[in-house]
Amino acid sequence: MKKELRSYLKEIKHRIPIKEIFPGLGKEIEILVTGKELFSEVNSNIPSSDVIDYLETVASNLPKGAELSIVVDDEVDFARVQTAYKNFIALSLKRRINELRALTFKVSAFLLVGALLLIISYFLEGLAKRVVYDAVNIIGGFSIWEAADTFVFARSEKKKEVITFLRLYKANWKNRDIS
Repeated sequence: MKKELRSYLKEIKHRIPIKEIFPGLGKEIEILVTGKELFSEVNSNIPSSDVIDYLETVASNLPKGAELSIVVDDEVDFARVQTAYKNFIALSLKRRINELRALTFKVSAFLLVGALLLIISYFLEGLAKRVVYDAVNIIGGFSIWEAADTFVFARSEKKKEVITFLRLYKANWKNRDIS
């Protein structure tokens, strides 16, 4: 069983599936958006959530140096599709940037509170009961830990989302027959 697993991992390591899935022209990778239902059923001015999810998934899995092109079928109103999608992507990008800023503020606040509580606990060591000293020390330590956790995990994940939507926003839009 281990040999089979190793052989599969070795095979996967040497494959470049992104080039098989998406036609590429050198460094440029084209994402084909086919279908006529490119807008939401609820509001025809908003892009389809399925297509947005598809674009986000693809853009997040592309190699770093690859340029992105989004190709839309020539049977749809290209100007309307491009404008609606770029506006929606810009809106999503702004929201994620604001969330990233909020996470940065949260990290700073946790660090400040944690440092202050640890300093206070240092001075409380001989003056207050052991329970009060330990409680302040533990809360300060957890605050520092939460800051580190948010900085390392939540903030890095949000950064990846920002980069993905920035790639989508900067993508070249093309219109041609892809049916």
